[in-house]
Amino acid sequence: MADNVFTIPTGFSVLIMRLHQINQLDYPASLETTWQNSLQAGDQVLLIEDGFLKSIQYAEKMQTLIKEKEITLYYLQSDAAAYGLSPTFGIALTDEEWVELTFAAEANISW
Repeated sequence: MADNVFTIPTGFSVLIMRLHQINQLDYPASLETTWQNSLQAGDQVLLIEDGFLKSIQYAEKMQTLIKEKEITLYYLQSDAAAYGLSPTFGIALTDEEWVELTFAAEANISW
């Protein structure tokens, strides 16, 4: 497994993983279930655009998902600033770090 660990330029040590980009607050129930059930340990989730609001409106549910699925959650600093909100969990990324994380992922899945 150590062969799958590397450091992207920002200093994030990450496993080769899939990056799920969530850009909506609410999806139809079947799609919401699908993306959550598709998560695997080591995957990373990035909340962007309206998806950022999941970190506020569904904070408890998202924190449970992080623990149960053993994933890492990110959000964009620019989205947090645009909404004037500060989540109490997750890792804030600059736009540059978002690009680096995207290139570091084995697969990118936009929901």
